[in-house]
Amino acid sequence: MSPTNIPGRVIATALSALFVTMMSLAARADDEVSSSKTTPLSATSAESGAFLPWTMGARSDSQRALVFAQGGYNGAENGAVFQTVGEAQIFGRLALRLGGSYFGPSDTFRPEAGLRVDALRQERHGVDLAVLGVYETKGFNTVRAITARIAVSRAFGDTRVVSNLGYGFGLEEGERYGDFRLAGLHALTAKLQIGLDSRLRIDLERDDDEPPGEPDWEILAGPLATYSIDRYIVSATAGYSALKYRLVEGRHTGAIATLGVGAVF
Repeated sequence: MSPTNIPGRVIATALSALFVTMMSLAARADDEVSSSKTTPLSATSAESGAFLPWTMGARSDSQRALVFAQGGYNGAENGAVFQTVGEAQIFGRLALRLGGSYFGPSDTFRPEAGLRVDALRQERHGVDLAVLGVYETKGFNTVRAITARIAVSRAFGDTRVVSNLGYGFGLEEGERYGDFRLAGLHALTAKLQIGLDSRLRIDLERDDDEPPGEPDWEILAGPLATYSIDRYIVSATAGYSALKYRLVEGRHTGAIATLGVGAVF
């Protein structure tokens, strides 16, 4: 086995272990399903931003674990897009977060693994704040990377605003990138959330020696809807996608649309 393939194999194994753990949690938590006909168990997690398509929520105290997967089509890439994430509490506010993404048509699956800490709560500090450190087998700059991200959110009644600020440190060729995400959610009913989500990523290492196919910047933005059913959710997103490659004239634009499913445990 090539050494460069070892991290991906390890993360894939960890993803399988996380899935088994969440299934075990689900079996133990069956008696905790809400008896209410109007407030599904997954609704609180959805309201906190746990199932946003691109932005990471800033609190995770409404579940011990979650899993979320979404897939669809990205017009800027002219191919399929797929993203998945699983999260499970390890101790207190510390959680293990595993996932991966695929951006077609010529990409490969990009596993990632990290640790997340919920640092602040709105009830005491005025905002929710979480910090994430994640290893990416293929980051935005197309090389292995360590990414740090801070998520901040605040609820205003039935409306929540969530923002992320991230910095990616490439482990090859001195690559760097910046990452900003912004989302808003509003609870129309106890089961239905609507809102907007967006993501901007940009290359921060500016020279003429770049990895093949490295993006210069990327923008995703669009409306979303999430519907809760017991511990499960379904989501839909449609919007605008734009992508510019380094050292290449012109940019790629198009529509993006995804469908997602998720569950809390």
